[in-house]
Amino acid sequence: MIILSKQTIYEMTSNIPKKPFYAMTNYLYLILLIFTLNFLFPQQNIFCEDTQLLKAELTSKQALLTYPYNKGKLSFPRDEGIHSPTEFPYTIMEWFAFYSHLTTEDGRKYFLFSTFITYDPIEAILMGQFPHVITTFVDIKNSKTYSYRCQKKLLRFAKGHADIKAADGNYFKWKGEHMPFQYEYYINVKNPHFEYTVDLDLLMIKPPLIINGTGYIKEPKGTSGYYSQTRVKTEGFLTINGVKEKVKGIQWIDRQWLGASFVMNMNYSYQWWSIQLDNNEEAIMFKIWDKTTDTVAMTLLEINHANGKREKVEKFTLKELSTGWQLSAPQVDWNLKIIPACKNQKIWKACTISGTINNKAVKGVGVAELAKNIGKDLAKFH
Repeated sequence: MIILSKQTIYEMTSNIPKKPFYAMTNYLYLILLIFTLNFLFPQQNIFCEDTQLLKAELTSKQALLTYPYNKGKLSFPRDEGIHSPTEFPYTIMEWFAFYSHLTTEDGRKYFLFSTFITYDPIEAILMGQFPHVITTFVDIKNSKTYSYRCQKKLLRFAKGHADIKAADGNYFKWKGEHMPFQYEYYINVKNPHFEYTVDLDLLMIKPPLIINGTGYIKEPKGTSGYYSQTRVKTEGFLTINGVKEKVKGIQWIDRQWLGASFVMNMNYSYQWWSIQLDNNEEAIMFKIWDKTTDTVAMTLLEINHANGKREKVEKFTLKELSTGWQLSAPQVDWNLKIIPACKNQKIWKACTISGTINNKAVKGVGVAELAKNIGKDLAKFH
């Protein structure tokens, strides 16, 4: 999840040499382009929840998880591919984000965040000033974090299905129409004193969470297409400094595409959490701040239940603790503690989760994406 404010744009680009006049001209041109697209292609009323969808009973998971898969206003594999700037919501930016919790055969735990971002059709205007690949790798046992970003334009972001390749060789791609919701995922990062490679096979094992029931939401003003694949089985290999090991785990895939109207979110920032529990339930949660007033402008908590049914939680509290956060949601009787798994993590923090649901003990893993100052923090990545 990403919200770009004017301050974020400044912080992300402030350490990149540029000619001031041209930088300002391009920035103003970008804003003008976005407003023009929003004026020419006004909002459509597709945000109401699909009540028939919410009432539908899930029958066979195997039958459901095939292509084409339609839910809300979305269709797969179509919405796994790039979106057109000439069709609602008139997309100017989109990405996949991956949150991987990995365990070696001897029990050592690692966390990897990565994202592939495209700014088509405004790449030429941005002149390489924004990252297209971001990764954060966390060695949980040793409390070490390694961060990376690549400014170069993606080589490929395919239409109609998932197939992305970055300029640095990293990629994410489907295994084909006859292997629905199965993917290949590869990340290799080299630093002067540290190199890692993650080479994984991915399999989505329950229906995706279609945000807002339709797959479109205002956050809080600009339009975003949004779904999350909340339980993805993960198997493959992790190589650290030449030592290769088998790993297994669970991944969360977050998918968003931002419409031209997202320019109205220029004064907002956010924090975001994912929750993956051992009872086969997951949840997405976020807060969005109005930076002009330093107040919360929007909150969201949606659950993907064990049977694949979505539930929106209307009222909940998230209390900040010295060690993490306490989530309380009486509507669903959730009482959970979310605690960072180790020290020295940055924007993307692997977390452990424990607590009760309907008075039954649960535990799990999660991620806290603390992005109130994401522009300043990203400027420190190499």
